[in-house]
Amino acid sequence: MSSPKGHIPTEKLDDLLHSVMEWADHAKIDGVPLETSEATNQTNQQNSPRDKSGNNMQKKKPFFSNFGNIVTTLVSAIALIFSGYSFYETVLKEAKLKIYAPALVHMYRKDFRDALAIPLTISNDGAKRGTILSIDLIVTNTETNESKSFENLYFGNNPKDTSRIFTPLTMSGRSSKSEVIMFYADRTGAFFKTTGGVKSHLNFKLKINTDTSENLFKPKQQPTLSFDMTATFIQSFRAMESGKPTVYYKNKTAKPIKTEQKKAKAQDPAPKKDEEPQKKDESQEKPSNETSAQ
Repeated sequence: MSSPKGHIPTEKLDDLLHSVMEWADHAKIDGVPLETSEATNQTNQQNSPRDKSGNNMQKKKPFFSNFGNIVTTLVSAIALIFSGYSFYETVLKEAKLKIYAPALVHMYRKDFRDALAIPLTISNDGAKRGTILSIDLIVTNTETNESKSFENLYFGNNPKDTSRIFTPLTMSGRSSKSEVIMFYADRTGAFFKTTGGVKSHLNFKLKINTDTSENLFKPKQQPTLSFDMTATFIQSFRAMESGKPTVYYKNKTAKPIKTEQKKAKAQDPAPKKDEEPQKKDESQEKPSNETSAQ
């Protein structure tokens, strides 16, 4: 049955509607209608710069923007490195102990053995604490090559001061400590047989034994110190046993000046150079006066 004029059959309308829906589905790209995306591309192509031959030229980013990003990245990396180094120096750095030589050493006698009073200064340059368990001392007579080992027993200035027994020293990070330690020879005897105005040269070798149980990395070697001392006068054994020490100086020329010598120099000052010509003039005037009297 033919349809009346001006009317479309329902089957054709269904086919047309179906084709329109398929076209709408294929026309969308990421939710944007195809017509819109094509129009945008056309406007971008029209607005983009072109060279002499008519080809499109894309705009490049300026050099300074890339350089600024590089500088910012480098500054951030350097700041991170410094922060890590500061954290290591203030928190993670292991204890680093140093020992410093004294200016003088006092030698005494106790129970037929040599006793040494040595003032020591110890510093810890690390961030963590360090503990000194003991100190080994070996003294060598440089003239006879005789050596003796000494052990640290007390804190004090002389053998009579035995109130403070040596105990391990704990050093906190970034700190220092000074103590006078009494060392006693491990056997009887003396370095010298004669006393009085005799020079004595001794070499001292100190080694610090520290606690390394808390360290992540064990140190290669314990802190050591070696120095030479000289004495220009040896006290008698009885005097050293009574408490009068033989003094060893680090510098051979650093000798104490007696007060009597200072007083003599103050009373008899050296003649000045300006006074010498006057004396010569007086001696020249005497013969002239004698000739005039004649």
